Amino acid sequence: MPKENTGSGLLVGTIVGTAVGAVGALLLAPKSGVKLREDLSNKFQAISQRTQELASTARDKTKDVLSSVREEASDLSEHAKKSNEHVMDAFSAAKDDVKDKVGSTSN
Repeated sequence: MPKENTGSGLLVGTIVGTAVGAVGALLLAPKSGVKLREDLSNKFQAISQRTQELASTARDKTKDVLSSVREEASDLSEHAKKSNEHVMDAFSAAKDDVKDKVGSTSN
C-alpha cells in the first residue's frame, strides 16, 4: 500500500538542499576567512528566517484545516442525530399502528 505524501518531506528536502547549495557555493568562492564567515552567517540567517516563515504558514494552514474539519464533523454529527430522531419517530409510529391493529382485530 503506497504511503501518502504529505508534503513535509518536500519541505525538508528543499530546506536541506538550499542549505547545502549555499554552503557549497560559499566554500568554493575565493574569499577571505572573515568575509566567508560573514557570508555563511548571513545565508544561514536568511535560511532560518525563511524556515520560520514556512513553519508559520504551515501552522496557520493546519489550524484552518483543523477548524474546517471540526466544523464539518459537527455538522455531520448534528445531521446524524436528526436522522436518527426521524427514524426513531417513524419506528415508534409504526409500532403504535401495529399495536392498534392488533388490538382492534382481537376485539
